[in-house]
Amino acid sequence: MEVQRERRLFVQYPVVFLGNQGVGEGRLFNLSMSGGAIESGTPVARGTVLTLRLNLPHLPQPIAVDQAEVTWTAGEDFGVEFLSLGTRDEVRLGQLIDGLQQNTQGTEAA
Repeated sequence: MEVQRERRLFVQYPVVFLGNQGVGEGRLFNLSMSGGAIESGTPVARGTVLTLRLNLPHLPQPIAVDQAEVTWTAGEDFGVEFLSLGTRDEVRLGQLIDGLQQNTQGTEAA
């Protein structure tokens, strides 16, 4: 059985994360409803569970991801799978992704 992956959207959003290594900062550079990829000078280990705060310039409050597991690392980049978001933040994330997909489709059609 083939697993279909969600389309990841290219973004550039500041992110703050907290895990057993302490607090780190980075840049989220791709995003889907189930996870994303982060570039950061703070090393993290595969399997680490982090708390994330996605800071979007057009939103007054960050989107909070209560639990995200590091699924891969490569140099200063690492991938996370979102395990737990509050209902409000999950809705906000969905709205963000819908808006990004509409913008992407609009530019592809032009």
